[in-house]
Amino acid sequence: MLGVGALHIIRTYLETQNKHQTIVFWEPHKEIYELNEFQKEVTNLNELAKAKGLDLLLVTGTDPNWSELKEKIRNLANGSHILNSKWSLYITPSYERTFPELIKNCQNNFQSQFSPKDINRNTIQHFSKLWTHNYLKNRTGLFSNDTRIHWFQSFSGKKTSVLFVGASPGLELDLPQIKKDRNHFLIFASDTAIGYLLPNGIIPDYIVSFDSGRGTTYHYLLDLPKQIPIITWLGGSSYIFELSNPKILVNTGHPLDQITEHLFQNSLGQTWPHYTNPSLNLLGMVLSITEAIKEREFFVSGVSYLAERGKSHCKGTGYERFYLPDINRKKSLEITTKRLYSGERKGKNQIAWAELNQKESLPGFRFLSEAKEMNFLSIQDQTYSLQSFQGFPPSIADLAKWADQDHSEIIHKKTLNTWLRFSLS
Repeated sequence: MLGVGALHIIRTYLETQNKHQTIVFWEPHKEIYELNEFQKEVTNLNELAKAKGLDLLLVTGTDPNWSELKEKIRNLANGSHILNSKWSLYITPSYERTFPELIKNCQNNFQSQFSPKDINRNTIQHFSKLWTHNYLKNRTGLFSNDTRIHWFQSFSGKKTSVLFVGASPGLELDLPQIKKDRNHFLIFASDTAIGYLLPNGIIPDYIVSFDSGRGTTYHYLLDLPKQIPIITWLGGSSYIFELSNPKILVNTGHPLDQITEHLFQNSLGQTWPHYTNPSLNLLGMVLSITEAIKEREFFVSGVSYLAERGKSHCKGTGYERFYLPDINRKKSLEITTKRLYSGERKGKNQIAWAELNQKESLPGFRFLSEAKEMNFLSIQDQTYSLQSFQGFPPSIADLAKWADQDHSEIIHKKTLNTWLRFSLS
């Protein structure tokens, strides 16, 4: 963790359950780490970390001794295992602007040696401007569109059977069982899967859609029942916000979501909780937002991140139309979509699969195809409820101002100025 300053975030991190057993805190500001109050707080946090069975290491200054730090880690219990574990770098935005060279130094000398290639960083660099562009555009449209907006708080209940439906080819094989047991599941369908489910008579309880890319539009090019709520976020595809379906907006932790959360709390006294999603995919998000359901049974269909039976996805996803301009007699749809999934999990697909199968960091799930005979209550007899609140979010001027002030790295100046003129005119 780089640049926490007052250490309150470290204290919160130590007092809550997390997946990291070793924490390295780096404070480069001499004016901060030489304060008596700072030293006293570090001592208290070290004692708290020991009581929790965690290791907390302090690094100070603008030129850390990386070799010495590595040696300290090796001398910890299970040090060799720790060096081969997954490490994450958390940076305070203001420090990211103030110390760009230090961060690069850290990544070169520390993080890159302990972590796999950071595909997530590449994704953020590729989509960050689109996320912010969509966020401000969708936020502006909330006033004019005839649609119901709910700000998600939680699902609660007990002994509810949840089924998440992805769009891998295996969904076609599971369809008979889903039809047979439809009334026993609370179904969350990925947007990619609705083009196959709806024509086959399966109407999900919720559609989950977080991708901001233009390909998302192609998943919705069908007669979508207007009563199905769409769980999404303000940085999602703008096409979703043109539909009249109810929208349930989740706090993803994106900087603009954090600002909205803060303004909701201050202006309306409403809590809009942040839901983490270590796997960075739709299944991980549904696992996270339904975790409060006690004795929940979670089943999965259409999820593999692999090509199956010669194709990457089930029928009706919309990819058929999306890739149509690239298809000719020498280049089939299967060849065109081969880059999406292959016969083995690679890159971000392998990372997502590994995250989802870490039982200590995420609640477990079972594949529907592997489940034995199930005797569930009908969904009408299962107890679950959705907690949310309605109302307009804070003004877009506040969002844009905060984006420019605290998170300038996520938004291009031209994009910011364009949307400011558009939204405030």
